This record gives sequence, C-alpha cells and structure tokens, in this order.
Amino acid sequence: MSDVEKVIPEEELDAATERLVYKITEGLQRLNSIGTVQFIQIDLPPIPDRIKDILAINFNSPLEDGLYINQTIVLEQMDSGDSFMRALNSIRKLLTVAGKISIDEIQAVVNIDYKGKPMDIIITYVPEEHDISLVSVTQHGEFFRILEYVRFFWLKSRPRI
Repeated sequence: MSDVEKVIPEEELDAATERLVYKITEGLQRLNSIGTVQFIQIDLPPIPDRIKDILAINFNSPLEDGLYINQTIVLEQMDSGDSFMRALNSIRKLLTVAGKISIDEIQAVVNIDYKGKPMDIIITYVPEEHDISLVSVTQHGEFFRILEYVRFFWLKSRPRI
C-alpha cells in the first residue's frame, strides 16, 4: 500500500471533526469542476511555536500529505489521480496532529479552458462559508467574465440531495 493510499484511522477524530474533514475535501474536489487543480495552499491561523515544530516534522513533502511553510500547508501536483485521497489525508492529518486548529482559507491554482485557451487562475476556498472567490487571473480585462464562468461551474458542481 502506497503512502497516499494509507488513511489516518477515523477513530482518532470525533464525528463532528470527521464531517468537517469531508466537507472541506468535498469543496476542494468541487474545484475540479472548474478546471484542473494544480496546487493547493492551506492557510492556517496563528499557532504556537510548539505546534509549528510538530507540523514541520509531520508535513515534509508537497507531493504526499503536504509541506508546512510559514503558516501554510502546501500540496503540489494536485492534477494527479490521487488528489482526493491526498487532500483528505492532509486535512485529516492536520486536524489529528494539531488538534482543533482551524483552517482560515485554502488557495488553489486552477488551470481552466477559457475561450479555447488554457489559463491559470487563483481561487480562494473558505471552508467556514463553503464558498469560493476569484483572486487572480492572467487576463485582467476579462476578470468579471471569468468570475461568472467560475461561479457557474462552482454552483453546477453543488451536490444535489
């Protein structure tokens, strides 16, 4: 079993925390409906130095569960087939290692096909609100049209019950 396939045991987290983990992971997966997610940065609130040291030890690879750098966890190459499990494991591991730490926001670089041309955009996902915002685009004159494009695919990807 590869490191990516290993899942942190669910019994280490309570039911409410496990629901939060899945909600955040689902939000990250929904970003794939907009385009190809290439890079994720999980922004953390201010945390004590002892927790920073623990995070630095436990998050040491951006290609696996993530790399801890300056109040963030970075995941690279999210366009691979194991991205859901990597995101799930990273968030679960973060909440297991650091305790009840919160996630301020998650930024993602997403490659979209806009008017037949590839374009990288930066999207912020706020887990508390379960919503996104468009931060940056390469074609600044098209910002509001791209925002409409992104919002359409985000809303279309919403799970229907």
